[in-house]
Amino acid sequence: LYNAQAGRSTPGIKFNPDENTLSFIGSSLPENVHIFYKPVIDWINELNPSSFTEKPLNIIFRLSYYNSGTIRCLAEILNAIKDLNGKGLNYSIEWHYDTDDDIIREAGEELSDVLNMKFLMIPEK
Repeated sequence: LYNAQAGRSTPGIKFNPDENTLSFIGSSLPENVHIFYKPVIDWINELNPSSFTEKPLNIIFRLSYYNSGTIRCLAEILNAIKDLNGKGLNYSIEWHYDTDDDIIREAGEELSDVLNMKFLMIPEK
């Protein structure tokens, strides 16, 4: 079970086992993105894919701001999820963005394209 409280430069990251959701909410500008996201990557690599056959793991991104290192780490996280999909993990990805924020929207579209993973793009006001 992995949970991290949001900070001034880090997003809140929470796994809700009742809902099977893994959410990333807030700004992501950690000084060392690899140190910050390593526990999440480790947690994902330890997941048992068969735990998510009936109710998929829903990954929710609500990032308001991020740095380039964050995108690389998110790609690493999503690649780990994609690898587990080949072992039976069912998942869905929601990418929330403000309707006025083309940068966040385009980042989600690019990640989806580059990783060849389907994102549900959700505009919010």
